[in-house]
Amino acid sequence: MPFPIILSALFFCILSSNAVAEEIDLINRPINAAGLTGLVSTTMPQTLSNRTFETGLMLTSENSFKPDYSLTSSSLLIGYGIGRNKEIALHASYWHRQDADLSSFRGSGDTELSFKWNVRPQEERSVKPGIALFATGILPTGDRDAGTNVVEHWGMRFGIAIGSEIEWQDYVFGAYADYQYALQDLSDDQYRDQYQLLNIGLLMPISKYRNLQLLIEYNRMDGRDQPTLHEVDYSAMTYGLRLVSERFNLTVGAQFLHKAPEGYGDSTQITGMLSVKL
Repeated sequence: MPFPIILSALFFCILSSNAVAEEIDLINRPINAAGLTGLVSTTMPQTLSNRTFETGLMLTSENSFKPDYSLTSSSLLIGYGIGRNKEIALHASYWHRQDADLSSFRGSGDTELSFKWNVRPQEERSVKPGIALFATGILPTGDRDAGTNVVEHWGMRFGIAIGSEIEWQDYVFGAYADYQYALQDLSDDQYRDQYQLLNIGLLMPISKYRNLQLLIEYNRMDGRDQPTLHEVDYSAMTYGLRLVSERFNLTVGAQFLHKAPEGYGDSTQITGMLSVKL
């Protein structure tokens, strides 16, 4: 199904809801895998408050049987609220892959710098979704010898995020989606690439005081012509639990990936994220 159709359907579902939102309060909205406010992969339209600093660590582990390898990564995530309804984020990573023949590859990943602007915040007592625009620049800091880089010279992603949070009695439910268009190395015929990403997520509280939450995401990458050590076209479902307090956030989840290229089989990725607001 084309990405714009999926996004349009999500908009329709949010706008057609007859629920009434009260004061929006999720206790805390943590950063995601990109360092922007969100779920695991999905970006929310909401942003960190002005001069709010959040730092976090993310660990992922993936086991694949076709081809046969294990892949782990550790990431540093930093987010900062600047002005009203804006935030910036930093994502840096380190990768380790071990193949069935016991050969291994280790190296740093590319560094990502992101900016998000919530151009239409969700109003209180309204189910009309908030909308944010965001952009990410990818710096070629990855280890080329180990193959842990994504870009050779430069990369960019441009995206839009939408989302609505609805309060019902003592519970708050959230529905979010983001669409991103990525391009890289357009001046180099050998490494140039353009592709798309789509994330759709639901956030549901499973405790009265909203500090324990269930999240479900659909994730997809499509159109990539330059597969890397850890990026190929895929579709995935992600399930996770999130424990939040006023400043502390802990998220654990499992992502079930269906990889599109020939020669790749399905795999599972386990993710753990810990972040603290300062």
